Amino acid sequence: MTHRLSRAALIALAAMAPLPLAAQEATITAIHSIPPTNDLMRSFFAFVEDVNANGEGVLQIEVRGGVEVIPRDEQMNAVSRGIVDMYFGPGGYYQRQLPELIPLDAASVPADKMRAAGLHEAIDEALRERAGVAFLAAMGTGYAFQFYLTEEPTINEDGTIDMSGMRIRGGTSYDAMYKALDIDRVDVPAGDIYTALERGVVEGIGFTTIGVSSGGWQDFLNYRVFPTWRQGNTILAANAEAIDALTEEQRAYLMEMVLKHEMLAYDLTQGLEKREDEILGEAGVEDIVLNEAGSAQITAAFQDTFWVAAAEALGEEVAARFRAIVDAANAS
Repeated sequence: MTHRLSRAALIALAAMAPLPLAAQEATITAIHSIPPTNDLMRSFFAFVEDVNANGEGVLQIEVRGGVEVIPRDEQMNAVSRGIVDMYFGPGGYYQRQLPELIPLDAASVPADKMRAAGLHEAIDEALRERAGVAFLAAMGTGYAFQFYLTEEPTINEDGTIDMSGMRIRGGTSYDAMYKALDIDRVDVPAGDIYTALERGVVEGIGFTTIGVSSGGWQDFLNYRVFPTWRQGNTILAANAEAIDALTEEQRAYLMEMVLKHEMLAYDLTQGLEKREDEILGEAGVEDIVLNEAGSAQITAAFQDTFWVAAAEALGEEVAARFRAIVDAANAS
């Protein structure tokens, strides 16, 4: 016996059949190592706001917090293990754990030129292999580093500066340079700098050309030394598995936003530098502009030690490969 379903029955059965599943909205959790009031955080918060405002149904970022949630020294490990998905903050904090971040410090050009030269790709490949971490963006271009001191330093007859024995705040990435200048490096998290200055734990800081006034540190800092000596290394990194688990649409959207805000961060910091100059000047911070000999001393203390230290951490062959990429970026 042949059974034929009526047209109405066929329509009813079709309505009961499961529809293809639409891609669900993905949520990425994020952590940051910089105090939320610091000027450096503006670019990150703008990035998150833009992603969330325009990514409804596609991708959202949930900011879990800062060092009060996960201590600074444990944050990158938390990303590597997938406890959180994304990290924003200085790459210099983790250069011993992830030495492939070291070459970022030698770049002196905006992020788009670094990316075009292949630096992002090289770092991403290395971090994925070493720790399961994806390198997404260099958010620290557009500003530099310099010394800020509580007391006036000695300037020698030849114009060089004497900071030997001074207790100056600096991260691990400053080691080689500080040793070259005979500085006593003190590792102080950014959130603790005000207290360290207030209590005399440090006599100065090596810090960025922006963000000092947002911490109120000009209450204790009286001198700012020129020249500056390296570009910022604030980064956006993520758990590689979390990124790879996104759909093609979600990854494309994320990278669209990353590329956009990587350069917006550059524009922002250029403006913040000018504002910082005004605020520190009004606070009475004096600029010490070293002459040719002093300028060469500071520059050499960084440049002459940088690739030597990089080779020790990465091996000569890998360091040379990174140097070729950085040199190409800086020359572009």
